[in-house]
Amino acid sequence: MKTWHFALLCCLMSVAALLGLNRPALGQESPRPPAAHSVSALYPIKHIVIIDKENRSFDNLFGQFPGADGARDAATSNGKIVGLGRTPDKQLLDIGHAGEAAVLAVDNGRMDQFDLLPGAIQNGKNIADSQYRQADIPNYWRYASTFTLDDHFFSTIMGPSFPNHLISVAATSGGVNDNPHGQLVHAWGCDGGPQSTVSGITPDGIRFVTHPCFNFKTLPDELQAAGISWKYYAPPQFAPGYVWSALDAIRHLRYSSLWKTNVPNDRTFVSDVQNGHLPSVSWLVTGNVSSDHPPASICVGEGWTVRMINAIMQSKYWKNTAIFLTWDDFGGFYDHVPPPRLDDISLGPRVPMIIISPYARSHFVDHRRYDFDSMLKFIEQNFGLAPLTQRDRTAASLAPSFDFSHSNLAPLVLKPRTCPRSDYTTSQGLSGTMVRVSERHGLHSVVLRINGSTLVTILFGPSYDLRDARGDHLAFPQLSVGDQLLTSATPDPQRALVYTAFSLLDQSVVPLQRQSAVVGSVDPGESFLEASIGRRTVIVDLSPRTTITLADGSTGTVEDLVGNEVVRLTGLLNTRNMTVIQLRSLVVVTGPKSRVTVSVAHSTVRPGTRQTISIVAPPGVRLTLSIAYAGGSRKRVVLTGGHSGHTTYSFTIPTGANSYRSQRAAVSLQSSAGAATSSFSVARATLEVFALHSTVSPGQRQSILLIGPKSASVRVQLLWPDGRYSSHDLRLDRRGAGSYSLTVPRMSGRPRSRTVDVQAILAEPTGDILAAARFELR
Repeated sequence: MKTWHFALLCCLMSVAALLGLNRPALGQESPRPPAAHSVSALYPIKHIVIIDKENRSFDNLFGQFPGADGARDAATSNGKIVGLGRTPDKQLLDIGHAGEAAVLAVDNGRMDQFDLLPGAIQNGKNIADSQYRQADIPNYWRYASTFTLDDHFFSTIMGPSFPNHLISVAATSGGVNDNPHGQLVHAWGCDGGPQSTVSGITPDGIRFVTHPCFNFKTLPDELQAAGISWKYYAPPQFAPGYVWSALDAIRHLRYSSLWKTNVPNDRTFVSDVQNGHLPSVSWLVTGNVSSDHPPASICVGEGWTVRMINAIMQSKYWKNTAIFLTWDDFGGFYDHVPPPRLDDISLGPRVPMIIISPYARSHFVDHRRYDFDSMLKFIEQNFGLAPLTQRDRTAASLAPSFDFSHSNLAPLVLKPRTCPRSDYTTSQGLSGTMVRVSERHGLHSVVLRINGSTLVTILFGPSYDLRDARGDHLAFPQLSVGDQLLTSATPDPQRALVYTAFSLLDQSVVPLQRQSAVVGSVDPGESFLEASIGRRTVIVDLSPRTTITLADGSTGTVEDLVGNEVVRLTGLLNTRNMTVIQLRSLVVVTGPKSRVTVSVAHSTVRPGTRQTISIVAPPGVRLTLSIAYAGGSRKRVVLTGGHSGHTTYSFTIPTGANSYRSQRAAVSLQSSAGAATSSFSVARATLEVFALHSTVSPGQRQSILLIGPKSASVRVQLLWPDGRYSSHDLRLDRRGAGSYSLTVPRMSGRPRSRTVDVQAILAEPTGDILAAARFELR
């Protein structure tokens, strides 16, 4: 552009500003359309298209690109260096990449905690520390090889999509550094609803929460005022991908006539290009499937990008167009370059930027530092616009990535790859154990633990299909913590590891239809009872809706039930915790099979705490109660049946009750009226020590076995009968187990005892924890 042209343009803009002609409309006002005249440009670029894709770091896409500052290895949180794995075309989960996740991964510039992000490990593989190869993204690679690849282009905000999309239109995020919460489905801005909020940090470091509907000036305002045509192509309201329609968060644009004229459906982009309606500046975002947003297919996303760029290259616009192909944030994927710190929320990790234009430097990798503000700086330079904020004022322009001395790059029309049909499905099969179910405003959410550690949230609308393992209908109150659940869910791009679903299968729940059972202990004051189905003991939940029918056909209550009656149960059985839920009917078939039952109050109890045994037996009968612990100790007590037929016995669980391999304690009851058995489990102490052999001869091998905290250091000391001490330090494994083997020495002199005392010592900040055992010498 000639100097006098540019000066004239600036003069005209100044006059217009003085006359108030360029003032952007606010509130409900309807801004005037751009003047229908040709707009001069500083560079031979008359059309700029920003294609903003989703959630990829530079090393994830181009870490192996020749000549670029890439990485093939990653630093991990345990101090190791690992090779970057191969990112699958379609992932199981998204990876956490919110503001706090970005801070965690960057770790003050150490770039070594990406493997700690939620969703980093999927199906046992470290997906966060992975990257694509050239064969996985051949067309993206062709663009980068043919045109200009900027390898030090950073996301502006240390966080996810929403703030970085705001930067791309306004050179500010309003201080926010995260995605909104509490919004309506597929809406982040003014359409998010009254409950929608977003968090941020002020320039002086104060954290705040606000409604994500702002009124700051944007680049579209400046373009409109200058008579420069523009459009923001995005999915329509509440469609998948609408969250990335950044101008929905700008109040004076969302509620003006420009919303209808200048924010069209992204599906109209190609036809606008083909029909000669491409504006001077345009932004282009698309829906979930084609966005490159994990866990969506990169094959499908790349194909969509190729079709958009092909449309430009095969049109009259190619000769004077610049395409900025970038990705909005790092998506939780590894990058090895520490982002420079400009303030409390920026910069964020590197993302790819490919500049595609006849004027782009051919086969060039630009190592200069850029960020999203650099795009706005270039547009403002090209069209003679004033900076919006201090960010774009001081940002480096993308101009050095161009060679404006001549246009030497021909269109590169590529063929989109043929992707598997499964790549186009948006739902994911998720299986795991239930952690929590909750209800809010009539809508349910289920927190599911998958792969043994990762937590995902499944959101259900008012219409859902919840079934048991045999296909019968369930309700959410019938789910239990720990149940094995299976669902087909669609990833929610608004939040990582959040999904929406309409169906759920509880594989832990099966129906019972007149299932035969034997009643165990019955406490009339409780709303449950014990029963046996075959050899399995179950807890039967009773509710006011449960119908109890006695053997004579009359209607009864829980007070009418006695131990050892044969009954038929109709309801649902949770096979994981062996609980009968939603018991619709209990029918008594016969009277008691035996006159004696025994049950325990607690299925698991700790040493030093109380356990209670309940006995149902005829009044006055002599009862012999025995408790045998796995560690070999026993307790025997004689009782007399109580007047009501119910007898209880409470006692304290001793230390050393367990063996190395078992925690079970057997309870047996003998009487002239019959016998009964039960059992319970004794919880492990913080540290337990055992001798493998109870007796051993000198010269033979003995092993000392330990159970304690995972990876803890423990000292084992042995006091021999002749007064000698020996000690050994060892570290328990990841399961908290360890062993120490030794050859038993011969004793000196004539020791009075043949007992060897074993002591294990675990040093803790609050004091040493001791455990003891002993064995005998032959």
